[in-house]
Amino acid sequence: SETGDTMGYSCRSSGVLGASKLIVTGRTKLVSIHAALFVTGGDAVTINVFDGTDNTGTKIAMISSATNGYHNLEYDMHGVLCNTGLFLEVAEAGSSTVNVSIEFN
Repeated sequence: SETGDTMGYSCRSSGVLGASKLIVTGRTKLVSIHAALFVTGGDAVTINVFDGTDNTGTKIAMISSATNGYHNLEYDMHGVLCNTGLFLEVAEAGSSTVNVSIEFN
């Protein structure tokens, strides 16, 4: 096809983020969450995704770990409808870190 979409399906991405951010405002569909967690010293990391423009909206996904190591996760969200927007909240403790991308339509 002209757009290079050989599968007939595409979505937008937030790009890889390491901090809280408003991803998009307005009605959208959450397609997937890709997360790379690096946990050291048992210091927890948490990712929350909200249907909203901040962290007071409806929480629709949460990823959290306090288990030492590198964790690479993908959550297929099957196009969950979000009416207000998508807000990503990242919480890191100690030297533990998070990198996450949000795919949406």
